[in-house]
Amino acid sequence: MQNRELFKWTFVASGLWLILSPFLFLDLQSVSSKAATGDAGPLITMGLLALIVAGYGVRRHDLERAYFGFAVGLLLLIAPWVGAFSETIASWNAGIVGTLLALVALYRVYQHKSGHSVS
Repeated sequence: MQNRELFKWTFVASGLWLILSPFLFLDLQSVSSKAATGDAGPLITMGLLALIVAGYGVRRHDLERAYFGFAVGLLLLIAPWVGAFSETIASWNAGIVGTLLALVALYRVYQHKSGHSVS
């Protein structure tokens, strides 16, 4: 699989997962009543940002997309502490997916900078 496709599909899958995971793991009443301020709000927002990163497909801005993806990963990684998540599973979810996104973005930057970038 090409590096760009790996990056794209990792961000698509992670974005969809982040949007759906609050409805799978958290209490439905909690998700609907405190969607903007609870644990679900940041997860859904970061999921949407991950989908935007995946959909941004201008070739000449490929490196900028990787940097933005790295920023999304880091924001997701620190979200449990900044947002004071109340659910442990939401914190672990954000940490694992944030780490994955940041690592995939760093790998894309490395491949681009080292000249090993395969379209």
